[in-house]
Amino acid sequence: MSVRSTLRAVVYKVLRHPDSEVTVTARCMSGGGCRWELAPTPDLAAGAAALMSHTAQTGHAIFTRCVEDLACVVLGNPQEQARRVAVSARERAAEGPVEHARAET
Repeated sequence: MSVRSTLRAVVYKVLRHPDSEVTVTARCMSGGGCRWELAPTPDLAAGAAALMSHTAQTGHAIFTRCVEDLACVVLGNPQEQARRVAVSARERAAEGPVEHARAET
């Protein structure tokens, strides 16, 4: 590895994976034995409306909420991404074909 590649700063970004959808769940934390939970839903607005509806019905206003998605890390510089893809392709080509183990019958 050259000194240049060792010292070069690389900027990464975390993005939502394009094939994923956001899912929200929630649970009432107001105590008093309330077991209200929001079933997983991809509709964030409907999830928020359900929390507000529960608050209107019960007066409970404290919730734990979990918003999940599938994340991916990408390079911030498109030229660096292209360079790394090209290097990786050259390395795979130099290794030759990959033989996979086969079960004997």
